[in-house]
Amino acid sequence: MTSPISLQIVGSTAGRVVSQLRRDRRAMVMMLILPSLLLFVLNQMFDNQPTFNGVARRLLGVLPFTLMFIFSSVAMLKERRGGTLRRLLASPLSRVDLVLGYAIGFGAAAVAQSVITCTTAYWLLDLYTPAQPVVIGVIGVAGALVGVAVGLLCSSLAELHVVPLLPAIVLPQILLGGLFVPRDAMALWLERVSDALPLSYSIEALDEAGSTSLISDDLLGYLSVIAGAAVLTLFLAALTMRRRTGDLSAEARRRRRAVPLAVAVTAAVVTAVYLVDASRYVSTENAQVDGDRAPVLAPASGTLIDWRVAEGDTVRKNQVLGRVEMTGRFAKPQMVIRAPRDGTVVQNVGVEGTTVRTGTQLAVAFDLSESYVTARIDETDMRGVRVGQEVDLTLDSAERRTLTGYVREIDAGSSSELASTPPRNTSVNYERGTQRIPVRIAVIDWQGVAPVVGTNATVKIHRD
Repeated sequence: MTSPISLQIVGSTAGRVVSQLRRDRRAMVMMLILPSLLLFVLNQMFDNQPTFNGVARRLLGVLPFTLMFIFSSVAMLKERRGGTLRRLLASPLSRVDLVLGYAIGFGAAAVAQSVITCTTAYWLLDLYTPAQPVVIGVIGVAGALVGVAVGLLCSSLAELHVVPLLPAIVLPQILLGGLFVPRDAMALWLERVSDALPLSYSIEALDEAGSTSLISDDLLGYLSVIAGAAVLTLFLAALTMRRRTGDLSAEARRRRRAVPLAVAVTAAVVTAVYLVDASRYVSTENAQVDGDRAPVLAPASGTLIDWRVAEGDTVRKNQVLGRVEMTGRFAKPQMVIRAPRDGTVVQNVGVEGTTVRTGTQLAVAFDLSESYVTARIDETDMRGVRVGQEVDLTLDSAERRTLTGYVREIDAGSSSELASTPPRNTSVNYERGTQRIPVRIAVIDWQGVAPVVGTNATVKIHRD
């Protein structure tokens, strides 16, 4: 029994694809040089390196996907228009051989593109990522292979009407991939659509590579999803590529035209809803459950005795929590430690019998009945935020519940300036970063959810 895949035919098909690309100089320039030129322009646009690092890292996944989708679909369109594809499908060449040959040929081009682009980004533009450049390159090549697979599938489905699919396929993936708004901050149904788009996982993988130098399980999981999407899409492309010897009937042509039209309409609806959602809300997932902090401090230096505090205890204002036996004096007087306000102890670091100094923090209490959410909003989005605006919130600990609140207070300074040790950039090379403004949000009804200080939340502030 013969194998369903002929390695010789696949290899010759891949070689033919590579030869065609090499003869098309304009395509080679756009495929290999254009990403580097775009990164250079991007580098000149931003006045600080950290911002460039974040944007360029993500583009190393978006550009290969987009360009390979365009070139693979257009290449298949040329084959169809020139009659080459019809002759190939009329030969013993199987559809799987053809699709695999195209994938390998464009995969080789993707590797060359990745090497040139990463070399430009890291060695000429000083791009920095915790992960090694080879990891970023592998993620880019994997995304490019998905672009090739999607391009072949769209060309197979739409035949001569593939060009209208280019923005319909690429634009929603860029908008919903998390480039502009965190995916967790989108409307729930948009987030579910994003979960089904392969480019989302390329961006997630690049973000993971931008946060750690380790090959984490999350990174491997994202790469597995990307590889699975490529294999599944290539299989669908081979399955939907029909053999035929004659022209399609008028009815068949109408059905074929309906495919790109339906995709284009769906993409337009998704894009429109996304843009409307972005115009209606200021969203962030940089938010945590918070409260008025009441630290319990040692009133004097000495030995901590009679300490009666445990995490989770409810305390009342002026309640005696312990004593400090002052040292260095003949009578060894004791000073009482009292609770500064009503609240629940969420942190206890005091240990009876240890020596403490004046002002040492022994415990921290919060009044959980008056908990709120602190969201840190980018300064560029603060134009759409004011006190009293309605807010939708979801807690990571209770994702299925949407809580309602309102903006209670906007801090007068940024998070960095209000920190205990504000940063001071005294170096010659000044790096300007986007500041975040703390916004306190009062929750109208916790819906039975017990607030836990420090847990994460996603916030959507309604614009006026």
